[in-house]
Amino acid sequence: MKQSSRVQCKIYCQRQTIHKFYLSIAGDVYDGLRLRTNRTTLKSDRISFCQKVVTLRLNVVTLSLNVVTLSLKVIVLSLKVIALSLKVIRLSLKVIALSLNVVMLVTTRHSLITAIVDSGTILQPVPSFESQPEKPKRQTKIKALQDWFEKTQPTPSDFDPDQARWEALKEKHNL
Repeated sequence: MKQSSRVQCKIYCQRQTIHKFYLSIAGDVYDGLRLRTNRTTLKSDRISFCQKVVTLRLNVVTLSLNVVTLSLKVIVLSLKVIALSLKVIRLSLKVIALSLNVVMLVTTRHSLITAIVDSGTILQPVPSFESQPEKPKRQTKIKALQDWFEKTQPTPSDFDPDQARWEALKEKHNL
Protein backbone atom coordinates (compact mmCIF):
# COMPACT_ATOMS: atom_id res chain seq x y z
CA MET A 1 0.00 0.00 0.00
CA LYS A 2 2.86 2.40 0.74
CA GLN A 3 4.20 1.92 -2.74
CA SER A 4 0.78 2.73 -4.24
CA SER A 5 0.54 5.99 -2.27
CA ARG A 6 4.09 6.90 -3.32
CA VAL A 7 3.17 6.34 -6.93
CA GLN A 8 0.09 8.53 -6.54
CA CYS A 9 2.22 11.24 -4.93
CA LYS A 10 4.71 11.13 -7.81
CA ILE A 11 1.89 11.32 -10.33
CA TYR A 12 0.45 14.34 -8.53
CA CYS A 13 3.84 16.09 -8.49
CA GLN A 14 4.33 15.46 -12.18
CA ARG A 15 0.86 16.83 -12.93
CA GLN A 16 1.74 19.97 -10.99
CA THR A 17 4.92 20.30 -13.03
CA ILE A 18 2.96 19.93 -16.26
CA HIS A 19 0.45 22.49 -15.06
CA LYS A 20 3.29 24.96 -14.27
CA PHE A 21 4.65 24.39 -17.73
CA TYR A 22 1.25 25.28 -19.22
CA LEU A 23 1.15 28.46 -17.17
CA SER A 24 4.69 29.44 -18.15
CA ILE A 25 3.83 28.81 -21.80
CA ALA A 26 0.74 31.02 -21.55
CA GLY A 27 2.78 33.79 -19.91
CA ASP A 28 5.53 33.60 -22.50
CA VAL A 29 3.41 33.72 -25.66
CA TYR A 30 5.23 36.79 -26.95
CA ASP A 31 8.60 35.07 -26.71
CA GLY A 32 8.48 32.58 -29.65
CA LEU A 33 11.81 31.01 -29.04
CA ARG A 34 11.12 30.35 -25.41
CA LEU A 35 7.65 29.06 -26.28
CA ARG A 36 9.09 26.43 -28.63
CA THR A 37 11.61 25.32 -26.01
CA ASN A 38 8.91 24.97 -23.32
CA ARG A 39 6.68 22.97 -25.68
CA THR A 40 9.48 20.50 -26.43
CA THR A 41 10.28 20.20 -22.76
CA LEU A 42 6.60 19.67 -22.03
CA LYS A 43 6.34 16.93 -24.65
CA SER A 44 9.44 15.15 -23.35
CA ASP A 45 8.11 15.44 -19.79
CA ARG A 46 4.80 13.96 -20.90
CA ILE A 47 6.59 11.07 -22.63
CA SER A 48 8.77 10.32 -19.61
CA PHE A 49 5.71 10.54 -17.36
CA CYS A 50 3.82 8.03 -19.53
CA GLN A 51 6.83 5.75 -19.54
CA LYS A 52 6.97 5.86 -15.74
CA VAL A 53 3.25 5.10 -15.47
CA VAL A 54 3.64 2.09 -17.78
CA THR A 55 6.64 0.87 -15.80
CA LEU A 56 4.73 1.19 -12.53
CA ARG A 57 1.77 -0.74 -13.95
CA LEU A 58 4.10 -3.51 -15.12
CA ASN A 59 5.62 -3.65 -11.64
CA VAL A 60 2.14 -3.98 -10.11
CA VAL A 61 1.29 -6.82 -12.49
CA THR A 62 4.58 -8.57 -11.70
CA LEU A 63 3.94 -8.28 -7.96
CA SER A 64 0.42 -9.64 -8.40
CA LEU A 65 1.78 -12.65 -10.30
CA ASN A 66 4.35 -13.25 -7.56
CA VAL A 67 1.60 -13.21 -4.92
CA VAL A 68 -0.47 -15.71 -6.92
CA THR A 69 2.58 -17.97 -7.34
CA LEU A 70 3.32 -17.91 -3.63
CA SER A 71 -0.32 -18.64 -2.82
CA LEU A 72 -0.25 -21.68 -5.09
CA LYS A 73 2.93 -22.92 -3.42
CA VAL A 74 1.29 -22.57 0.01
CA ILE A 75 -1.71 -24.56 -1.23
CA VAL A 76 0.57 -27.33 -2.56
CA LEU A 77 2.42 -27.53 0.77
CA SER A 78 -0.90 -27.67 2.63
CA LEU A 79 -2.04 -30.56 0.46
CA LYS A 80 1.21 -32.41 1.17
CA VAL A 81 0.70 -31.92 4.91
CA ILE A 82 -2.84 -33.28 4.61
CA ALA A 83 -1.57 -36.32 2.68
CA LEU A 84 1.04 -37.03 5.36
CA SER A 85 -1.58 -36.65 8.09
CA LEU A 86 -3.79 -39.18 6.33
CA LYS A 87 -0.87 -41.62 6.15
CA VAL A 88 -0.26 -41.22 9.89
CA ILE A 89 -3.94 -41.85 10.58
CA ARG A 90 -3.86 -44.97 8.39
CA LEU A 91 -0.82 -46.30 10.26
CA SER A 92 -2.47 -45.55 13.60
CA LEU A 93 -5.53 -47.50 12.56
CA LYS A 94 -3.33 -50.45 11.57
CA VAL A 95 -1.64 -50.37 14.99
CA ILE A 96 -5.04 -50.33 16.69
CA ALA A 97 -6.19 -53.29 14.57
CA LEU A 98 -3.04 -55.23 15.47
CA SER A 99 -3.54 -54.43 19.16
CA LEU A 100 -7.10 -55.72 18.97
CA ASN A 101 -5.88 -58.91 17.32
CA VAL A 102 -3.38 -59.44 20.13
CA VAL A 103 -6.07 -58.86 22.74
CA MET A 104 -8.35 -61.37 20.99
CA LEU A 105 -5.57 -63.95 20.84
CA VAL A 106 -4.70 -63.53 24.51
CA THR A 107 -8.37 -63.72 25.48
CA THR A 108 -8.87 -66.85 23.40
CA ARG A 109 -5.76 -68.46 24.90
CA HIS A 110 -6.90 -67.61 28.41
CA SER A 111 -10.38 -69.03 27.70
CA LEU A 112 -8.91 -72.25 26.34
CA ILE A 113 -6.61 -72.72 29.32
CA THR A 114 -9.45 -72.00 31.72
CA ALA A 115 -11.71 -74.48 29.90
CA ILE A 116 -9.01 -77.18 30.03
CA VAL A 117 -8.34 -76.60 33.71
CA ASP A 118 -12.06 -76.49 34.58
CA SER A 119 -12.86 -79.66 32.64
CA GLY A 120 -10.11 -81.58 34.38
CA THR A 121 -8.85 -82.93 31.09
CA ILE A 122 -5.36 -84.25 31.27
CA LEU A 123 -3.41 -83.86 28.15
CA GLN A 124 -1.06 -86.65 27.25
CA PRO A 125 2.48 -85.63 26.42
CA VAL A 126 3.59 -86.30 22.89
CA PRO A 127 6.02 -89.20 22.88
CA SER A 128 9.42 -88.22 21.64
CA PHE A 129 11.14 -90.38 19.09
CA GLU A 130 14.76 -90.35 20.14
CA SER A 131 15.63 -93.08 17.71
CA GLN A 132 15.00 -90.79 14.76
CA PRO A 133 18.15 -88.97 13.79
CA GLU A 134 16.22 -86.51 11.65
CA LYS A 135 14.55 -83.49 13.25
CA PRO A 136 10.85 -83.04 12.55
CA LYS A 137 10.22 -80.05 10.31
CA ARG A 138 7.69 -77.55 11.52
CA GLN A 139 5.80 -75.66 8.87
CA THR A 140 5.13 -71.95 9.24
CA LYS A 141 4.18 -69.13 6.92
CA ILE A 142 6.57 -66.75 8.66
CA LYS A 143 9.93 -66.90 6.93
CA ALA A 144 11.86 -65.59 9.92
CA LEU A 145 10.57 -68.44 12.10
CA GLN A 146 11.40 -71.21 9.62
CA ASP A 147 15.13 -70.96 10.31
CA TRP A 148 14.47 -70.70 14.03
CA PHE A 149 12.32 -73.85 14.03
CA GLU A 150 15.06 -75.77 12.21
CA LYS A 151 17.61 -74.76 14.86
CA THR A 152 15.48 -75.63 17.89
CA GLN A 153 15.78 -78.92 19.73
CA PRO A 154 12.80 -81.26 20.16
CA THR A 155 11.11 -81.31 23.54
CA PRO A 156 12.85 -83.53 26.13
CA SER A 157 11.25 -86.84 27.09
CA ASP A 158 10.70 -85.79 30.71
CA PHE A 159 8.75 -82.62 29.75
CA ASP A 160 5.30 -82.47 31.38
CA PRO A 161 2.94 -80.09 29.54
CA ASP A 162 0.38 -80.10 32.38
CA GLN A 163 3.03 -79.03 34.86
CA ALA A 164 4.21 -76.31 32.50
CA ARG A 165 0.64 -75.02 32.11
CA TRP A 166 0.09 -74.97 35.85
CA GLU A 167 3.33 -73.07 36.38
CA ALA A 168 2.37 -70.55 33.71
CA LEU A 169 -1.08 -70.06 35.30
CA LYS A 170 0.41 -69.65 38.77
CA GLU A 171 2.91 -67.11 37.47
CA LYS A 172 0.26 -65.24 35.50
CA HIS A 173 -2.25 -65.01 38.36
CA ASN A 174 0.33 -64.64 41.14
CA LEU A 175 -0.82 -67.79 42.96
